[in-house]
Amino acid sequence: MSYAILFFVLVLLDQITKALAYALEVQGIAIIPGYLEIDMLGDKGAPELNTGMSFGIAGDEPWAIPVFIAVTCVALVIFLIAVVKLPAKKRFLRVSIVFIMAGAAGNLIDRAVLEGVRDFIYMNLGFTSFWNNVADLVITAGAVMFILALLFVDDDALFRFGKKKKEEEKSLEEAAASLPEGQDAVGSDVGEGAETANKRE
Repeated sequence: MSYAILFFVLVLLDQITKALAYALEVQGIAIIPGYLEIDMLGDKGAPELNTGMSFGIAGDEPWAIPVFIAVTCVALVIFLIAVVKLPAKKRFLRVSIVFIMAGAAGNLIDRAVLEGVRDFIYMNLGFTSFWNNVADLVITAGAVMFILALLFVDDDALFRFGKKKKEEEKSLEEAAASLPEGQDAVGSDVGEGAETANKRE
């Protein structure tokens, strides 16, 4: 239930910010001058829609919107199955997938209703510049979280700190569980035998 709430909150946030930016025709609001601005896609004129992917790729192709809608729908179904199937303890990984789903759904709504995505956040990274929106930022955050989960956060993450120690503890627990009842470990049997021998002496 909490994942569904997070999903709808993120989608709603994306749609509200897009609606406000385009309704008010917000332009030229510098957050970090030259690098981060609230500025609708377009050359200071009428608001435009991004009919392509990131950076406007394939924006002029007539097949772009139907293909993007179809691919996004399939991806959302796959992500939903993943969230449901993943173990409950993998919370961070599941949240990352919900972020990606919410961002994809936000842009899917734009493409299905408006036949283009409303971009209004201008970013300049020095080597490249582009327009995006809250949905794109949510997808990016989800992707970063997803990578972190696989590499560092999950119990079976590739580089999880203390992973080796936990594996050793788990092996010892499994070995102890396989021993006959009343026999804790080989070392304990040796100790008990020594105590018995001392008593006899």
